[in-house]
Amino acid sequence: MLKLSHLSQQVQPFHVMELVKKAEGITQAGHDVIHLSIGEPDFPIPSLVSSAFQEAISNTNTRYTNALGLWPLREAIAQHYWDTFQVKVDASQVVVTAGSSAALNYACLALVNPGQEVLLPDPGYPCNKTFVQIAGGVPRPIETSSAQNFQPTSQQVEALWSDNTAGLLLASPSNPTGTRIQTAALAQIAELTARKNGFLIMDEIYQSLCYGSPAHSIMQIIGAPSDKNGVVVVNSFSKYFGMTGLRLGWMVVPPHLLSSIEKLAQNLAICPSTPAQWAALACFKPNTLDECERRRLVFSERRDFLLKALPQVGLHLSSNPEGAFYLYLPSPYDSDPFCTDLLEKAHVCAVPGKDFSEVDGNKMFRISYANSMDNLVRAVERIEKFMNGLPN
Repeated sequence: MLKLSHLSQQVQPFHVMELVKKAEGITQAGHDVIHLSIGEPDFPIPSLVSSAFQEAISNTNTRYTNALGLWPLREAIAQHYWDTFQVKVDASQVVVTAGSSAALNYACLALVNPGQEVLLPDPGYPCNKTFVQIAGGVPRPIETSSAQNFQPTSQQVEALWSDNTAGLLLASPSNPTGTRIQTAALAQIAELTARKNGFLIMDEIYQSLCYGSPAHSIMQIIGAPSDKNGVVVVNSFSKYFGMTGLRLGWMVVPPHLLSSIEKLAQNLAICPSTPAQWAALACFKPNTLDECERRRLVFSERRDFLLKALPQVGLHLSSNPEGAFYLYLPSPYDSDPFCTDLLEKAHVCAVPGKDFSEVDGNKMFRISYANSMDNLVRAVERIEKFMNGLPN
C-alpha cells in the first residue's frame, strides 16, 4: 500500500460536500432542493466579459502569458484602485493569479517557514488553514464572537503573537459571516503586524459586495503594499464580477516579494488562464461595472429580506453581515444534525459551522443568499414549517 504524506492527512475535507452529495440524491429522487449552501453568485458572467472571453478564443489569444499576468490587465487593476479608492498602485506590484486561491497559496509559500505560526480568525474560510499547512506553517485560531462581529481585535492579535508568529491572514468582508472589520480596528492591526515585523495577508475577495456603507480597502489606510508595512492584498474576479469557473484572481504585493512570487507562479501554474485574462479586461468597462452594481443591489435586497424574515421563523442573528452573500446564524441544536434534518425534511440545503470553526462550529450554520428571491421566499416558508415541527 502506498504511504500517504503527512500533509495529505492533515488537510481536512469540506464537510459540506457530503451534505451536497446527499442533496443531489434527494434531487435525483424527484424532490426539489433549495440550495442556500453555494458560495457562488447565481448570475451569469457579465455580458461584455462573456463576449470578450469568446473573442479571445476566436482570435486564438490562448497562448501562455507572463507568469505574473497580462500587462494590460495588471495596469487595469492598478487603475481600478485609483478610480475606486483613490489609492495609487504601481501596476508592477499587481500579480494576476489562477483564482484568489493561488494568490493565497503563493503568499503563504513566500512568507511562511516550516513550523511558524500564522494567526487566523475563527470562524473563517477553511482553505486558509490548508494554505498555511502547505507552506509547512501552523494555523493558530483567533477565537471571535458575534459580540465583536466575528472580527479580531488588535488586543487579541497582540496577546496571541509570539516569537514564532509569522503573520496574520484576515478577511473583510468575511466568509462565512459576511461581517466587515472596522477601519480603526484594521488600522491598529496593520500597525501591530508592521511593528512585529510580520506580514498581514488581507483577503478582500468580497470587497465590492458591501451593503449600507461603501467598500473599502486596507490600502486606503496604509497605502500600497511596501517593505515597510508588510501587507499583501488578495482579490478575485469570482464574486463581484461573477467569473467563478474562469478561475482568475489577483494580488498586490510589496516590491521585494515580486521575484519570489514570480518564481512560485512559474513553477506552480506557468500562468493564469489566458482567455480569462483577456475577458477580465472587460470587467472595468463602465457598462460591466453598471451591470455588477445592479447585481450588488439585488444581493442587498435579498440580504434585507432574510434579515427580516428569519427572526420571524425563530432564527436570530447577533452579528451585522454587511457584505458578501452569507448569514452566519446560531443553530437551534447541533448544526451538523440540524442541517441534515433541514435538508431531509424541508429540502433546504444549508452549511453546518464545522467547516468554518474549530471553536463553536457545532453551534452555528451558514446560509448563502446567492439564489433568487423566489427561492429565498420558498426556503423561508419551508424553514418555518420545519421549525414549527421542532419539539419545544
